[in-house]
Amino acid sequence: MKINAVTHGALRILMICGDGEAVTLPEMARRLGMAETRVAKSCGALARAGLLVGRRGRGGGYQLGRPAAQISVLSVIDLFEPDDDMRICGRLAAAACQDCAFGDACAGAYRAMRAELAAISVADILLDHID
Repeated sequence: MKINAVTHGALRILMICGDGEAVTLPEMARRLGMAETRVAKSCGALARAGLLVGRRGRGGGYQLGRPAAQISVLSVIDLFEPDDDMRICGRLAAAACQDCAFGDACAGAYRAMRAELAAISVADILLDHID
């Protein structure tokens, strides 16, 4: 599995918002080296999912919507990534994979990877400073 740029950006946004202080969109964009429009789009999706809370005005910005330890990396990936069925052999028909030992091995590896990502929280990957 390779995560897309939007997912990577969303994870990085959560990583810098974990210190409890509000971070503005322009500040996020600067610190992350991302376009402000991409940051805004990701923040919107994260806020709709309850992972970020935004406040307007003086002292405003985005903060985590719940403790970093309660946000799994997998939940963020699932929010932004399309379903991946792990048919890495290139076959388009799922029925062709039903009795395939290689398909079973790939499916098992995929389940293990998802379990590992579910066990990692945003608290485990917080960044102190990105400048």
